[in-house]
Amino acid sequence: MKEKLHIKILENEIVKLRQTKQEDFDQLFNLGGKKEIWEQHSDKDRYKKSVFLEYFNQGLKNEFGSLTIFSKDDGKIAGWTRLYDFDEKQPTVKIGYTFLGKSYWGSNINYNVKKLILNYLFSFLDLVCFDIFEKNFRSQKAVKKLGGVLNDKTEDKHHYILDNKSWTMQEVLKNKYL
Repeated sequence: MKEKLHIKILENEIVKLRQTKQEDFDQLFNLGGKKEIWEQHSDKDRYKKSVFLEYFNQGLKNEFGSLTIFSKDDGKIAGWTRLYDFDEKQPTVKIGYTFLGKSYWGSNINYNVKKLILNYLFSFLDLVCFDIFEKNFRSQKAVKKLGGVLNDKTEDKHHYILDNKSWTMQEVLKNKYL
């Protein structure tokens, strides 16, 4: 099962996700090197090149890699995300470290990224988790829109869960009323 978590490519009519390559750094930093993107995050200095480079390299070294997000509307890199902390006992995995360039905020990019990943993961998992910093209200709101439920809080993080049944039911209802 663990090998399935190293996603090569996922795409729909809105976005394409593929494993991040070293040569993506400059374009990702162009998007992520903005102070406003990280203002609700615990690592507020991530807009600085040296800090962003460390974040980027951690993503490349991540057990499942990281996924560069492309907007099919303009063909450009829109951001990135990754899977991490696979728990074989449950089995669950976390989705996170996601950021989008500011010009993609408020678009349907984030939802479509998560939809692709969740549909894929729920073909073999029953539960997915999200850890979000306490003051990252944008990400908390986005996860709630996906159907994520607050499961636990620590001093600085909110732990959300989303199960396959809830996701599937939400998608059925959404498609029924479109």
